[in-house]
Formats: sequence, C-alpha cells, structure tokens
Amino acid sequence: LQVTLLPNNKAISNYLGLIFPQVNHQEYYTMGFDFKEYLQRLQEAVPTSTREVHEMYAKHLLEQVGGRKNLLTLGILCIFFFFFCIFVMVLLLLEEPKRKKPFLCKERMSVPLIDKIIVSHDVIRLRFGLPSKDHVLGLPIGQHVVVYAPNTAGKKEGDWNGRPDIEVAETEIERKYTPVSPENALGHFDLMLKVYRGGEKPQFPDGGKMSQYLDTLKPGEDSIEIDGPVGRVRYVGEGSFAINNKIQQAGKENLGMIAGGTGITPMLQLIVAILSNPKDKTNIWLLFANQTEEDILERERLEDLTKRFPTRFKLWYTVDKAPKGWTYSSGFIDDKMLKEHMPPADPKTAICICGPPPMVKFACLPNLEKLDHAKENIITF
Repeated sequence: LQVTLLPNNKAISNYLGLIFPQVNHQEYYTMGFDFKEYLQRLQEAVPTSTREVHEMYAKHLLEQVGGRKNLLTLGILCIFFFFFCIFVMVLLLLEEPKRKKPFLCKERMSVPLIDKIIVSHDVIRLRFGLPSKDHVLGLPIGQHVVVYAPNTAGKKEGDWNGRPDIEVAETEIERKYTPVSPENALGHFDLMLKVYRGGEKPQFPDGGKMSQYLDTLKPGEDSIEIDGPVGRVRYVGEGSFAINNKIQQAGKENLGMIAGGTGITPMLQLIVAILSNPKDKTNIWLLFANQTEEDILERERLEDLTKRFPTRFKLWYTVDKAPKGWTYSSGFIDDKMLKEHMPPADPKTAICICGPPPMVKFACLPNLEKLDHAKENIITF
C-alpha cells in the first residue's frame, strides 16, 4: 500500500486525517515510525480495527478514483467537442467554394439597385443586388462589367458637349466599370462613379450620359442591365498577367500603377487582390492624378493600405490645382514625377495605366519611354 498507492508517509498521514480527524496524525508522522506501527498506534487512539481502517481507506481511495473518472470523462467530452468543431469548420470551408455562385456569364442580366451612398457633391456609390446571398459577381481581377442605359439627346441636336455625338443613332449606350466591392462579396456588388452634371462646367454643357442616368436611379425601385466579364487584361496572381488569355507578364516583382480620376477603380481592385493574398509578394507603387484634392476617390481606403503595408505599397498624388499646404505633387505627370514615384525600368517590373485617353497618350506613355520602360512591360486598361 505504501509503495504502490502513496509516495510517502506524509501523504498517508494526510489521507488518514480525512478518516480520523480526531487523531493528531502530523504528530505521528514527525515521530518517523513506519506505516504498521502507525496503524497500531492509530488503533490504540480510536476503537477501530485494522481491517476497518483499511476498508475506510480503500473506500476513500475509490471516491478519489471516481472523481478522477468524472474529470476524465469531462476531459474526453471536451476533446471530442473540440475536434467536432474542427470537423464542422473544415466542412464549411470545403463547402464555401461550392456555395459561391458566380453571377456573370457573358449574357445581359438585370440587377436591382438596393442602396445609394452620396460620397461627395459629385461622387456616388451604388450597391446592386445579386439573385441570392450565395452569389458573387464572378469578375476576374483586372476585368470589367458593361452597364447599359437608354440614350439621350444633347441640348443641341446631333451634338454632345459641343462635339458631334457619335452615339446619336443608338437607342442605348454602354460603359465599362470596375466594382470597388471585394471580389468575394456575397449577394451584391458596388460601383463608385463621378457624376458629370451638364452645365457645371462651360466646356461640358451636356455632362456625362451614363453618370447622370445612374444618378437618377432610386434604391428599391430601379434596376440596370449588365454584362461581362469583359477586358483583355486579367491578373492571375503573384505578379503575373494574362493578356488576351495568354500569360504575357509573368512573375513581376514590382508593379507601378498610374491612375487618373475614376481610373483608380481597376487599380484598387488589383491592389486589394495583391495585398490580401499571403502568397503574393508583389511590391506596388501608385501615382494617382486628379484635378483637385476633393476629387481623390477612395483616399481613406488607399491610405489605410499604406499604413498596413508600408514596405510594399507606396502611394503618391498629383493634382492640377494644389491647395495651400499640399505636400504632394502638382501639375501634369512628367518624366521627373515618374522617376521619383514609379519603380525603375527592369524586366521584373510592369507598369499599369488607367485614366483619360489624353493622360495615357500624352503624359504616361512618352515619359515612360524616356525612362526606358519597355513597351511590352506597360499594360493599359
């Protein structure tokens, strides 16, 4: 008993103290005699036989073991519950890809407007609903959706904003947009656009056809028709692009981006995709050009990304009309600005551009050529 159940006489004394609380067991222990003598003296102290002492002691041990069995059972149940939770989580993760249903299928389909947010005096964010909460838009990174709207006539017949209207004979118009919502957003997608209202600027008496039409839509009442995916550029991950369905830019380590105005939307889609993928180590430079500081779209979101990824994402602005105290660049994009805020020319570097055609044609492409960026490493959206 002394060897197999208890480590020492002190432990025996403690256990027997539970059975015979009226005996000074500590006194016996400190006297240093062995267990048999201890039991004999114990018999002298209380009118209990040695057999009864053993029986009571055995009963006490059984109670201890029973308690341990209860704890063991509880432990087993906890372990079972833990692994059951892991099993359920794995099932959900395996089910997730099946659960997400891509909406776009290269056919025209109607989507309802479910929310409208006024971002600024001339910028709106529109949220369109998908058929169910299991649907994602299904738009590859770098590509766009086509939005359709009825055509409208300008203030002067046959003209739009003082020029011949090339769409005058069309009953409807179409424009391409890149959503600003996450690619895996369930049940909806968001478009952000600048509304060009007629008459606000003398050179644009008619404004923008599509933006003004979308601005008139009411949540819960109106819908639009969209199509897609469209676009020749698709980002396949880890610094690689497919252009016209062929991998032509592979394994780029540095990615420069030049965006003008609403051209930020495909760039933002690309930036978020890269930075949210732990396997993608591509470094990003963004030069974002606007007319005024107030025109900078998604500024808060962009600057938050620079704080979260300070070594991988570098952001710089330029505006035509700089306010007092402006710490970024002002004026049109030139070779000096590109040299300072774009990665240097290198086979492992690609430059992406999206913005108004004059910016791309006259400011970006010639100045990139001056800095020895190869044409095959420049991607225009």
